[in-house]
Amino acid sequence: MLLIVAGIVVLSYPTLAEEYQDYRQQKLVEEWQNSLQNISNGEEAAGSNPAPAIPSSTEDSETAIESADAATEKENGKKPAPDFGSYKNMEGILTIEKIGLMLPILHGASDNNMKTTVASIENTGRAGEVGNYAIAGHRNFTYGRNFNRLDEMAAGDKIEVDNGKSKFSYTVTEKLYVKPEEVWVLEGNGKDKEITLITCHPMHNPTHRLIIRGKMTE
Repeated sequence: MLLIVAGIVVLSYPTLAEEYQDYRQQKLVEEWQNSLQNISNGEEAAGSNPAPAIPSSTEDSETAIESADAATEKENGKKPAPDFGSYKNMEGILTIEKIGLMLPILHGASDNNMKTTVASIENTGRAGEVGNYAIAGHRNFTYGRNFNRLDEMAAGDKIEVDNGKSKFSYTVTEKLYVKPEEVWVLEGNGKDKEITLITCHPMHNPTHRLIIRGKMTE
């Protein structure tokens, strides 16, 4: 009886293993679909930024002067790097000089993470490794916030990821628009170190996803 049972197990193993792999693939596709469906234009309304107040005291005047100095530094290309040390679950910093973007990358494209900043999609690649490192972000109405300006990217532009140990530079290879259920954009080709940035499109009533893909520059 033991030999019979062992024989049945051996004969059934390939089928069971194949069914298990199919199950895992299906769960991964569902997870990726949920991630792409959750990407929206955020909760900010157009014109939500208040107009700057007129200083009413010496302290307010000094604050206004400091703000003006900071703006001047920004215009002169001396923008200081922000401190992201307080962010939890941070796995790196995303920098795109062309669109003036520098944001912490949180692990997991959950609602809470994406309300704060951009976030990596789980079970995709990692920065600097073979695979497709996918990062999702809201396309907020406020100019320059999160992935608001991502549509300005074009082939040849640079994307940088700093994971705290190393900096990885990627070159944009293509820009495309897909439907939320087209999760193939999250797959890697098995040989290149890729990156994919994802946000909603168009800005209002989004029906598609804007995809920016790049490859690591060795």
